[in-house]
Amino acid sequence: MVIVEATIVFPVMFLVIFLLIFMGNAYLQKARVEAIVNELTLEGASRCTTPIMTDVVNNGSVPEFENYSTNPYRYLLGGMDAVEQDIASELENRLKNMSTGLFSGMVPTDYTVMAGEDGNVKFKNLFVYSTFSIDLNYKIVLPIRLMGADENFSLNLASYNESPVMDSPDFIQNTNMVEVYLERAGIAQHAQEGLDKITAMTEKFNEWFK
Repeated sequence: MVIVEATIVFPVMFLVIFLLIFMGNAYLQKARVEAIVNELTLEGASRCTTPIMTDVVNNGSVPEFENYSTNPYRYLLGGMDAVEQDIASELENRLKNMSTGLFSGMVPTDYTVMAGEDGNVKFKNLFVYSTFSIDLNYKIVLPIRLMGADENFSLNLASYNESPVMDSPDFIQNTNMVEVYLERAGIAQHAQEGLDKITAMTEKFNEWFK
């Protein structure tokens, strides 16, 4: 009876132990991917907010004032494509160079890194506020295969991070630019007159309903 019991229990026990070790290594890899995604999202947001950060990252030092461009009105005219492409390239390089952990072959696979509006590394401009985000779907294959399966057991995982891009001085500058254009086009005065009429009508309605 002891031999029969050991024949049944020991294989199951060892299978559970090895499965726990494999799963622990898989989630260690997931934590590493999460750290990469979080770091690059913050870097992308900071580079969108302050263009000088690109020079700091590439050169390792702050350049002279006359050697870099502040890219004014970049939120209205675009200009974030280069940042998206740089972050996407850095993300792909880091994923390719990840270590396998405790077991060979346990690296992220089946992922796609694309920059831009239709990609998973993108800057989103909503005028009132902006964000920079990375959305990565990937797979980690474990070095075990279930009985009767054609492929190794794998985990489908996802990592996502979104960081606000906050640049109050630039927002004020863009607002001032719009105001200047309205004044030059002669629209600002008409808009102010319309606003004054709406304000007067609102005051009258408030008096009627008191």
